[in-house]
Amino acid sequence: MLGARIVCGAANNQLAHPGVEKDLADRNVLYAPDYVVNSGGVIQVADEIAGFDFERAKARASGIHDTTRKIFALAADEGVPPAAAADRLAERRMSEIGRLRGILV
Repeated sequence: MLGARIVCGAANNQLAHPGVEKDLADRNVLYAPDYVVNSGGVIQVADEIAGFDFERAKARASGIHDTTRKIFALAADEGVPPAAAADRLAERRMSEIGRLRGILV
């Protein structure tokens, strides 16, 4: 019954249950994962740890657009819904950070 072409989650857990993102993709409805597009608050809180700097936080938050585009491209390249692509990208980033921390220790 959804008539929208895009679902852009502005809060956490926009979808009723896991698997809805696949249903949306099957119906050519573009889903922007909530934890990606709603990450500005986390970016600001993380910036506050070092002493909040508006320009620095704004610069980091401006990357949300690029990250969202990367997720859509990855989804298209790998033939998966954007939610799965977002999870894969997040897992890759966490793995890379863990690997780098091991080098720095």
